[in-house]
Amino acid sequence: MRNEGGTMKRIKCLLIFSFLLLVACSRGSNGYYVNKLYVTMEEAVCDTKEESPYNMPIPYDSPLHDVFTSGRTRAEYLYDLDFLYNTLLENFPYFGTILRSHGADLHTRFLETREHIMTRSDFPSDGHFAATLSNSFVGHSRGVGHLDVVPTEGILLHIHVFNQAIEQHGATQLQPFLDELNNPATRALHNLTDADFILSLEGMESIVYPTTSDNIQTHIIEEDRIAYVNILDMEYLTMELDRVTLTDFFYSVADYEHLIIDIRQNMGGDGRFFPDLVMSPNISYVLQYEYYVFLMGGEQNRRILSALFDTEDLVRPINDDVIARLPYFRDDYVHMFSYYLRSGYYIEPSHGTGIFGGKIWLLVSSRNGSASEFALAAAKQTGFATLVGEQTGGGGHSLQFVMVALPNSGTVVRFSAGYGVDYMGRESYEHGTQPHYFNRQGMDALETVLAMIEEVNY
Repeated sequence: MRNEGGTMKRIKCLLIFSFLLLVACSRGSNGYYVNKLYVTMEEAVCDTKEESPYNMPIPYDSPLHDVFTSGRTRAEYLYDLDFLYNTLLENFPYFGTILRSHGADLHTRFLETREHIMTRSDFPSDGHFAATLSNSFVGHSRGVGHLDVVPTEGILLHIHVFNQAIEQHGATQLQPFLDELNNPATRALHNLTDADFILSLEGMESIVYPTTSDNIQTHIIEEDRIAYVNILDMEYLTMELDRVTLTDFFYSVADYEHLIIDIRQNMGGDGRFFPDLVMSPNISYVLQYEYYVFLMGGEQNRRILSALFDTEDLVRPINDDVIARLPYFRDDYVHMFSYYLRSGYYIEPSHGTGIFGGKIWLLVSSRNGSASEFALAAAKQTGFATLVGEQTGGGGHSLQFVMVALPNSGTVVRFSAGYGVDYMGRESYEHGTQPHYFNRQGMDALETVLAMIEEVNY
């Protein structure tokens, strides 16, 4: 049994994490998705393990002082690329997952990108260099490990959220992450000013909070019996609008027998969305969702632990016992990791007694990932809903903290520090979540559920 002091530390961590949002471009060049870190740290590790079989290239053997239109030398851009690659080698655990899932070898992509920089005649701006990194190197991850170059709108939203957590909620542990973005090169690249780093209670001008939302679609399939709601996105910017829409709908169908929640088109967003707006209103007792996250021992990951976690209570050495509890964990991956976290997210009732009292169905698909993967995995493990559809896309268990500003160009690259696995050791990106019931032949998920309801076969 843990002591009261330890409990209070974990509560404090949970309060901090409830405001820690990580941002990236969403489905296409416009919009956002915001991924929420929901972890209460139970266990972790400290020392670096074996060296990676990949090494940094031999340093360039010529001065490379040729100056591009951007005002930077070829050597400066090569340094930034090498700095990024070395950071990924030491901290990013998804090289193998990307290769197995998408056939992209990031080691090879790095070498090709390096050769491209060595031979390119000009970089008109640091923005062109950032685009090269995205298109030729990190973009080949195809979202695995949330590896990408963060655009200006993402930088601004990160700054806003970090400031909000620090100034309004006392999360001073997040200051190093804000400081990472407040450097001369990044400020120049994204045209940031001192004003951008000052929290505005009204929100920054560059972030437009909509006054209407068409994100939630509701329908009554059978009066007084079957209700349906489709959640297209788990969008940070429309959460409060969507909260009202969903709560009103839950009350309007509270006495129905079946509630079908469709997230098949949902690719992610803010990790708070589903637990706070869907699960909490419809439960009468606390639900706990658990999984494991493993981390490598690189400097960036150590900075995370040092800045955010009370290591005396929360960081512990990895050992054979934890691996033994995870029968499907990859044996060839054990040597990579220096840290592990047994993570738990606690979902509390928001309305005392749950609003909806009938059976809840959750329609899922291979498109689900990130925050929507987290939502459906939590719904399955806690018994909140019965999942119907396809094997999901995965990626809901990663610890998404690290943003690195490259020293010369100021380019900001984001990636997941954690290698997330379920309670059996299956990696989230490669395995996703299996629904309780797969689509019946010739039927989609909604048709399958309606057939099961009519047959009373569930």
